[in-house]
Amino acid sequence: MADSSHRLSCLVLAGILCVGSVAQGQPAERGSGAPSRAGGLDAMAGFERARIYYESARYVPCVDAFTRLLEHAERLQLKERGTARVYLAACLIASGRTEDARQQFRQAILEDRQLEPPDPVVFPPTVVDVFVQVRSSLMDALERQQEEELERGRRDAEARVRAEQRERWRVAELERLAALETVVRRNDRWMAWLPFGLGQFQNEDNTLGRIFLTSEAALSITALTATSIELGLHSRAQGGRAPLDSRDLTNKVRAARQVSTVAWVTLVGVAAAGIVEANLAYRGEIQVGQRRRALPDALRAPEPVKSRNAPTLKPDVGLGWFGVSGEF
Repeated sequence: MADSSHRLSCLVLAGILCVGSVAQGQPAERGSGAPSRAGGLDAMAGFERARIYYESARYVPCVDAFTRLLEHAERLQLKERGTARVYLAACLIASGRTEDARQQFRQAILEDRQLEPPDPVVFPPTVVDVFVQVRSSLMDALERQQEEELERGRRDAEARVRAEQRERWRVAELERLAALETVVRRNDRWMAWLPFGLGQFQNEDNTLGRIFLTSEAALSITALTATSIELGLHSRAQGGRAPLDSRDLTNKVRAARQVSTVAWVTLVGVAAAGIVEANLAYRGEIQVGQRRRALPDALRAPEPVKSRNAPTLKPDVGLGWFGVSGEF
C-alpha cells in the first residue's frame, strides 16, 4: 500500500513537471508575437515548481530553479524574494554549499530587515541555525542601515521644510512685486536737440547737464557782452561809416571783436557737443518710481475668517426697571 502511494505521488509530481515544461515551451513555439503570461503569474508558477523540487529532496534542480527565479527578482514582491532566498539557501545547505547559503541569507536579510527566521516545521534545524548566525553577524550592519535610513528621512524632511519656506517666500515676493507698479516717464526725442544741457537733464544726467548749462550760459553772456561793446565802440566812431579817429579806439574794437568771435565759436562748439552727447545717451523711458496698486481678486491672499459668536439675549433687572440686552 505504501509502495502504491509512493508511485502515485511520483506520477502526480511527474505530471506537474510535464505540465510546467509544456507551459514553458508554448511561448517558444508560438513565436515572439504571441502573448506570454509574464509577471506575477509566471513568477508564482516558477516558485511552486522550485518548491516542489525542495519538498521532493531534489536539491540540485531546486538550486537551479530558485536561481533562475531570482534572476528576474523584479517579478516578485519583497516578502516573496525573501522566501525564495530562504528556500535557495536551504537547498544549498542540503547540497553542502553552506557558504553560498550564508550569502543568500545575508542578501535576504539586508533587503528585508523584518524577515522572519525559517519555519522549523518546514526547514531542518541546520537551516534555522545558519540563518540565526548570519542575522547575528549582520546586526551592526542592520543598525547602520537603519540609522542611515533615519538620517536620510531627516534630511528629506528638512529639505521639504526648506522647499516649503522658499515657496512661501517666493509667493510673498511675487505678491509684493505684483502689488507694486513701476512709474515710467517717456522722454521726447526733440529735447535732445536743445542746448544748455536740456537733453542731459532729460536723461537724468544732472551733473553733465549743469556743466553744459553753466558753460553755455557763461559763453552766451560773454559773447553778447563783447558784441555789445563792439557795437558801442562803432557807434562812437560815427556808426562805423568814418574811420576810427584814434588808435586806442581801434584797439578796443579789435579786442571786443576777437572776444566776441571766440565766445560765439566756443558757444556753438559746446552746444553742439552737448547735443551730440544727449542724442548718444538718449533714454526713451526712465523709471521715476513705484506706486502700490490693488491686486486682482484672483491673486489676493484669502483673508482669515473672523469667528463671530452667536447672538445672545439676557435680561437686565434693576431697581424699578426691567430690560433686555444682547450681543449680535
